[in-house]
Amino acid sequence: MADTEYRRIFDAARDRAFFGFLALVQRAIQDAGRNIAALEVKSNIDRAALASLRHFLHQDGNVFLRRIDAHFRRMLDRAMQTMYIDLRANMRKLTADELSLIDDDAVSHQIEVGRLTQRMRDACEESIGRLNVIIAHMHGEHEAKERENPFRPYLLARVLYDATRESVAGEAKAKLLFEQLADALIPHLPGFYNAVRQVFESAGIRGKFIAQQSRTACFQRYFGASLQEQHNAFSARILPVLHRMQETMRFPSDGAGRMPDTMHDFLRSMLSPSRIAPWPGTTAGKGDVTPAGNSLAAQLDVYQKKVAKGEAIDERMPQQGNQLFALGERMNFDKASAAERMTVEVTAMLFEFILDDEQIPPQLRALIGRLQIPILKAAMLDPSLLRNEGHPARQLLNRMSTATVASDPATQEGRQLGEEITRIVNRILAEFGNDVSIFAASLGEFESFLAAHLSRDSSRTSAAIEAVEVAEKISILLTNITKELCDALLPMNADKRISDLIINVWPHVLVRAAWEDRERQTSSMHSDSLFQMYRAVLPNLLWSVQEKPDQHERSALMRMLPDLVKRLTAALRLIELPEDEGRQIMDQLVAMHMQVLRGASKAAEKELRGLDKLRQDFMRVTVDWDRISWELAEPPQPRGDLIEQVLARRQVSCSLNLGINTMAALPADRALLTQAYLLGTKVEIRGTDDIGKTAQLVWISSHRSLYLFRQDDGALTIYSCAALLEALREGVIFTVEYAPVFDRAVETLLFGAEKVQAGAF
Repeated sequence: MADTEYRRIFDAARDRAFFGFLALVQRAIQDAGRNIAALEVKSNIDRAALASLRHFLHQDGNVFLRRIDAHFRRMLDRAMQTMYIDLRANMRKLTADELSLIDDDAVSHQIEVGRLTQRMRDACEESIGRLNVIIAHMHGEHEAKERENPFRPYLLARVLYDATRESVAGEAKAKLLFEQLADALIPHLPGFYNAVRQVFESAGIRGKFIAQQSRTACFQRYFGASLQEQHNAFSARILPVLHRMQETMRFPSDGAGRMPDTMHDFLRSMLSPSRIAPWPGTTAGKGDVTPAGNSLAAQLDVYQKKVAKGEAIDERMPQQGNQLFALGERMNFDKASAAERMTVEVTAMLFEFILDDEQIPPQLRALIGRLQIPILKAAMLDPSLLRNEGHPARQLLNRMSTATVASDPATQEGRQLGEEITRIVNRILAEFGNDVSIFAASLGEFESFLAAHLSRDSSRTSAAIEAVEVAEKISILLTNITKELCDALLPMNADKRISDLIINVWPHVLVRAAWEDRERQTSSMHSDSLFQMYRAVLPNLLWSVQEKPDQHERSALMRMLPDLVKRLTAALRLIELPEDEGRQIMDQLVAMHMQVLRGASKAAEKELRGLDKLRQDFMRVTVDWDRISWELAEPPQPRGDLIEQVLARRQVSCSLNLGINTMAALPADRALLTQAYLLGTKVEIRGTDDIGKTAQLVWISSHRSLYLFRQDDGALTIYSCAALLEALREGVIFTVEYAPVFDRAVETLLFGAEKVQAGAF
């Protein structure tokens, strides 16, 4: 791995750890405060100690956080510098003068830190183990050592211990705080380690020397199985190819003149996501690719036409089986490069796994299997397909497979899905020549089909989808209108009391008015709309609390007040503001109006805006329901009360998971959801009873702030972006497919190659 790439990945992991650990401790402090308040005390001394700790967390929590942050940054930076660099003193070289006795405090320190370290390790054993392997792998080591992992739990425990001792006076008090924070921190620790590990795994580094277990291990055919079971996972058609590659094949260079050391290394360089240059003699392109001198692509055209007519390449093999091994025996490789011959062999082996994947129903698997030759030809025209996870041909194969997981072809929904896959496959077989962009076009068509197919499953789902979209628009509209009102008020230098009312209350009034207009099918720009009516209150309200220098303006205010009060009361009732809060607002306005009418305050040296000018200023606040936009990178924050109101209005029952107090989503987190959680994805959701229920992602709101899942029993669940990420970190929700079908095939092939290389098969 290039040094710059190495540094980029570790810098990204370090930044994720800095942010994640600070957020982790912040949540632990909040939980510890609640836990301390709930503790039963046995004496006045205990009560005083707990009260003192609660006071410390409340008053000095931010100072404590800064101290934690400083300790962690210093220790993590040091650990990053010393990874697999032995700076520890050699005991054989130490003299007696350099040794010293260990005092009681140091022993106590080691015991407490060691105990918390073990608890952390037990809570996140899998993630920490994978991180150990990943970091060893990146340093070229074949033995993973936790002490070389800069994110090891010992550092976290040591930071917490040192910061606690420095912040709290008194041994007993410091020990009690350390214990309470440790108890509160442990439940949230898996999310921290999963987030750090994701930085490496998103770069394609998953730990070379261990197989990865998943919650769907029954479909991950080689993990934890006996050697015989692993052997059975690789059919008689795969092992001979791997053995032949190992014994007789000369591997082509990787594009930089380097020859792979082993067959396994060659396959890894060929299949793993990387920035390796195209192999010599090949052309990686997009769109229309002319295979100059590529006789293999021309030969594949002939066989593609046979498949389009329903004819088998090998009559001894059923059409739903793997035809590529027979194809390789019949093709003329005289003018082919070593890389092209290897592409045929490797693609054939990958389809052997794809066509044997138990998660895809056999009937639908057979339909997808008809893409064998088009995928192989696409790989000939664009060799990056085999290692480019974003290649449209590979994405199309994965998306169709994901949509079929756990489907029943006998149901109406299953038949419709099969018909659409058949249509797309037939089109590609008939039309695919040299233009690989047909896969991108087909992918777009399939995504459009899924959106319509999943939404029309039932009237209840359709109503919930509409509610999700409306709720997101309302949330966006609330944010946008608040910003517009702030912009309008900024140059006015208005009384803070009236500014607070407008900024805190009136966005809700205008959004609710626009929503009511939409429900009544009235344009918000129409003069009779509720939005127009309540927007018109704003200039009158601001003008009403301005000083009135003469009796004429005070008389005009007297005439305005009855209608203004009436509309203010109606606005507060529209948003269902609690009665006591509404009364407080009205009392404050009465006091302000009385002051203006008495002329008690002298005019300040500032410009007073006339009513006409104020009306012009607020005319800029507009609503176009069909063109509501969101310009920020992170998704809008949905409001639970608004979603509940929208669902109730449409009489839709749906559970909400909005992620209260969840960690902020980083760009990498949002990218993970964009890549892994697509329409049609099947997931398992674990309830409080730890029983998993299968569900399908049936809708994603336009700005990806809300995700709607439908369980097998028809129950609907909404997750916000933050809540979904939190559920992933906590292991509450996970995909039924541990990886897309093409990636599963690649992973299984690499595992087999490693075993063959080691002589296990």
